[in-house]
Formats: sequence, structure tokens, C-alpha cells
Amino acid sequence: AFIVMNKPRRIFGTDGVRGTANIEPVTAETALKLGRAAAHVFKNLALPSRDRGKHKIVLGKDTRLSGYMLENAISSGILSMGVDVLFIGPLPTPGVAYVTRSLRADAGIVITASHNPYADNGIKFFRADGYKLDDKIEQEIEGLVFSGEIENIRPTATEVGKAVRIDDALGRYIEYAKAS
Repeated sequence: AFIVMNKPRRIFGTDGVRGTANIEPVTAETALKLGRAAAHVFKNLALPSRDRGKHKIVLGKDTRLSGYMLENAISSGILSMGVDVLFIGPLPTPGVAYVTRSLRADAGIVITASHNPYADNGIKFFRADGYKLDDKIEQEIEGLVFSGEIENIRPTATEVGKAVRIDDALGRYIEYAKAS
């Protein structure tokens, strides 16, 4: 008999979560769990929220078809934890980082596989300052996804988050890009 070692499960690679869209870990189910876990982590990183209202996470994407599926799943997870979602629509990755800072959000998420094939997609997280998450925070999010620890945290009624569409996100980024 041989022993099978349980190696720690990983979702995050070198640059967020990546893979073929609709195959683990880039599925609606995992995106929902990532949304829940990320909302929980970012909510607890900054108490109170940056503008004293509900905590909020910016959500942007590229133009891949699978972005709609992932965007809806991840936003459902975030909202279910009592954090607001700011949809900024299709924007390049640095644009999502900039808008995260500019809207004083607690975090930003971009759904993109960057230069990878169209069938792929990915989920990349930013801190409030628009920079990539450090490994410690990624591991915390990952741990919550696998442990099911947050299954019992279920805000209800007015405590769930609400989603709003930010129509001028692209304009904000264009003005910023022109000025820099």
C-alpha cells in the first residue's frame, strides 16, 4: 500500500485564477465562492468601509463571452456577504486598478485571461490601492473557499449588498490615461 499525500489545494496561480472557462477553477460555482470569500476578507481588512457606507468591490472584465457568466457568479457571492458591487463593464486591467482607487472601493476584481486564448478566462484581484494582492491575502481567500468556514455567514434583508453600474468608468480612465 502506498500513501497519497494531500497536497494543499491551490486556486491562485502567479497572476490570479486562470484556466479554461467553465472548467474548474474557472467555473460559476468557484467564482461564487471566490466572491463570497473575497468579500469577507476585504470587509474585515478595512473596518469601517472607506466611505463609511457599505463596503464595495469594483468589478470589471474584458470582452470574452464567458465574462458574463463569471461576472454574475462572482457578484452574487459578493452581494450575499453584504458587500456592494460596482460594475464598470469592459475595461483594460490597469483601468480596473485605477477605477478601484478612484472610486475608493475596498478592492477591485477584473475578469480576464489577458493574452491567453479566448476559451480561457481568469479572475484577478486588486487591493484598495489598485495593486495586486499579496500572497497572504490570496491564501486567506483560498482557505475560505476550501474550508467552507463562511457557509454560515449569511446577511439577510437590508444587510445584503446591492449592485450598481458605473457608467463613466471608461471616461474616468481615459482622462487619467491622457493626463499621465
